[in-house]
Amino acid sequence: SRWWLAPLGLGLALLAVAAIAGALGGLGTRALFAYLIAWAFCVSISIGATFFVMIQHVTRARWSTTIRRIPEALMASFPLLALAGIPVLLGMHDLYHWSHAELYEAGSYYDSIVAGKAGYFFAPFEAGTFPFFWVARYVLFFGIASLISSKLYSHSVRNDTEPSNENTFSMYRWSAFGIPMMAVLVSFFAYDMMMSLEPHWFSTMWGIYYFAGGWLGALCLITFLALLLKKSGMLEHEISREHIQDMGKFMFAFVVFWTYIAFSQYMLYWYANLPEETLWFHKRAFEGYGTVGKALLWVNFVLPFLILLPRFSKRFYPLLATMAVWLLVMHWMDLWWVAMPSIIPSEYGAEAHAMLAPAAEGIQTALASLQTTAPLAPEALAQAGQTALDPDVLDATLRETLVPASFHMVDILCGLGFAFLLVGATLFRATRHALTPYNDPYFNDSLRFENV
Repeated sequence: SRWWLAPLGLGLALLAVAAIAGALGGLGTRALFAYLIAWAFCVSISIGATFFVMIQHVTRARWSTTIRRIPEALMASFPLLALAGIPVLLGMHDLYHWSHAELYEAGSYYDSIVAGKAGYFFAPFEAGTFPFFWVARYVLFFGIASLISSKLYSHSVRNDTEPSNENTFSMYRWSAFGIPMMAVLVSFFAYDMMMSLEPHWFSTMWGIYYFAGGWLGALCLITFLALLLKKSGMLEHEISREHIQDMGKFMFAFVVFWTYIAFSQYMLYWYANLPEETLWFHKRAFEGYGTVGKALLWVNFVLPFLILLPRFSKRFYPLLATMAVWLLVMHWMDLWWVAMPSIIPSEYGAEAHAMLAPAAEGIQTALASLQTTAPLAPEALAQAGQTALDPDVLDATLRETLVPASFHMVDILCGLGFAFLLVGATLFRATRHALTPYNDPYFNDSLRFENV
């Protein structure tokens, strides 16, 4: 069957249209950000699928055996995604503020905060030149992720033709090695590709935040593809309503987990109330981004929580498939909300970050003034050795240097393009081997699985 060609071809076509629209419409930077968001979305899903497979092996789970080939096909996309990330590497000067050499040179654009982090990006080369260490981590992440996923996949399909307990034990060993290794690599990948869009800001919870969204997205896509293959008759008997209900339980649980991580990250910054840390959230409260952030609370937590809570919703295929697609869109929207406020308007260039740097004179005190019930008077600011900066001036500066929140055509084209590309690549790999690991020692137990 070649029906995988439809989503694959559609995905490539949508990405081509997005590239043309960005080039002809003078939206090069916007198109790059849209591409980054869509690419990071797909990488996160492959990460989630890899962890799903590894956890099943480490815990020797039996219930999921018949459904396991779907996440195995998803996690095998790392080599493709590594190639798809090349435009991000080539466009880093437009995406990442820290890549600008003038930030590290004495002058009006010198940024002491970014300069202090230069070694993390450029070592062993000079700051502002080739970001060797950053690129090396990119290569290391995709190299090890591809190795782990290929080993797990190859041992799984080898069991189809050469059944052996050694194949099962090898998958267990690679999973035990892969879980801690991937946990570290995913954290650095999240720091490098998403958090470093705002080089002044930092969060030690960013790795788990990115993982939580990707894990939830992977669960949703696995569930949707399982329902699709079941409806087509390919897995009508192998995947039962009991398996689907358990996937629905996972979706429900990790809707809560994503919300817990997102709230915990926000709460720590709100509680500490340090101006240099809260600026990231401050920027995402203006020009429509605040509306998107508040909406995510309702559409990515409250609504899915209430819908997925009853047992009925997890056993009713149309509703669960709808929620799977819904949550995938919400995961993309979450990454969009994270990345899009980082666009620097072309009319400001390097000045935008210089104006908003937490270390800039007066900004810290002005932000602290904004966050208290008794704003500091100009005299108090002067006594503190700071330039008097009215909070209204800061608000105006933030608004002027933010691209207003709007879902542009290139955002949607890139998002849909990458989503169809990932689905097409997954279905292509699924057609090359059996859709279930029928010689797995736990396969018959999975067929008999029932919820208590």
